[in-house]
Amino acid sequence: MSGTGLFSHLGLTVVHFLFDKLPFFSMRLPKMPRILKAKFIRSKLASARLLGGLVRNSLTFKIKRRALRRFRTREFDTVIVDMDGTLFSTDANLEALSMLYPEANAEGRAAGEDLYDSIISKIASGEYTIERAIVEGNKFLIAKKMSRQDFSSILAKVEPTIKKKLVGALKSMKASGKKLVLATLSSKDFGDVLNSHLKEKYSLGFDFVVGTKLRFDQGGLISGLESIVGTKDFEFEGIPVRSKLTAIREAMAQSGAWLDINKSLLITDSYGDIDLAKTLVTVLIRPKSPSVAQKVSYRLKLADYILKDDKDLQTNLESIILGSEK
Repeated sequence: MSGTGLFSHLGLTVVHFLFDKLPFFSMRLPKMPRILKAKFIRSKLASARLLGGLVRNSLTFKIKRRALRRFRTREFDTVIVDMDGTLFSTDANLEALSMLYPEANAEGRAAGEDLYDSIISKIASGEYTIERAIVEGNKFLIAKKMSRQDFSSILAKVEPTIKKKLVGALKSMKASGKKLVLATLSSKDFGDVLNSHLKEKYSLGFDFVVGTKLRFDQGGLISGLESIVGTKDFEFEGIPVRSKLTAIREAMAQSGAWLDINKSLLITDSYGDIDLAKTLVTVLIRPKSPSVAQKVSYRLKLADYILKDDKDLQTNLESIILGSEK
């Protein structure tokens, strides 16, 4: 999904994951009727859960933000960037499923898009936790024998939607000595492929890439999950799960680096990253055609800065993050 992860743990409800970033997933569920996102969102159950969760979390966000404001600084040394919906406009998970399940329904939608919606509806209804959706969803890819080589096809779908102004700003930040972290609930393996592409085409390289790790067999086919970036630190069916913040800290520690939350900034697209946003200075990038989740984030002001994805995005980001350094 755009902004592909939304949370039921650590103060977030499962409905939040309606619009976040699930990892690449592949499973064959029993055939079920297509559920349109708009129709589902209009249902009373989804509306009630969405409203309740957002009210609780927006209050928590604002309380923590007031408590932390006096410690804020404009001197940042680490910039954390979300992937799906933020670094690029589309969602790699949706693109993967649409590629693997291209059969069109009566309305011309790929079967993969319907599968994507069916998993999201189960999260929203409470039938699946995020971790369950990641594990069960991953079976869809396995069923179609998705391999490492298929990442190049997904990248080709994602490439045209990469936000060039954001890339330009990140290059300036990297040149000024900032550490860059690409953090996603989606596949770290795809994140690594994307990072290599960014280095080659745009001369931009993230210092760290954090996300759910896939397991591959000797032939390069996806065979399971090594670890999950999810909602909290625990184990799910024997698979280690880490929150995004913990995963970032662990990745940096392995290289002898340390995450100072008072000097770190998050760039994201919606409230899918609200747990991080409660702790870090946060920039929301507002696209020209925002999703429901993105609109809600802007109206509740769940960020320190809300910037339009327009011709001034690079200048505005550099002003916030680099300040007098620029």
